[in-house]
Amino acid sequence: MDHRYIDEHSVAGRYLDHELTMEERAEFETHLVDCQECTDRVLLAEMFHSRNGAKPREKAAKPPMRVRFVSLLSPWQLFSILALAALLLVLVPSLLLLWVKR
Repeated sequence: MDHRYIDEHSVAGRYLDHELTMEERAEFETHLVDCQECTDRVLLAEMFHSRNGAKPREKAAKPPMRVRFVSLLSPWQLFSILALAALLLVLVPSLLLLWVKR
């Protein structure tokens, strides 16, 4: 990893924000061992983050599967599924009750 790439891709800031891929992170950390200039940049950026109260950005959590599934359905599809479920909740016990009485 060279300094031009580090500057163009804001690697030091992305490193602090935990936005680098595992490969980029490993390569940058290897570079930090040998490069005092980049180590100073990271330390300076860390001090700036801590003074301004900046915290690393957290990635938005994925919504639960049921929320993602329901968001894919149109209103009439959702209504149809709920109506079928309600119908089954009424029919199945009724049929079982009639079958047991015979």
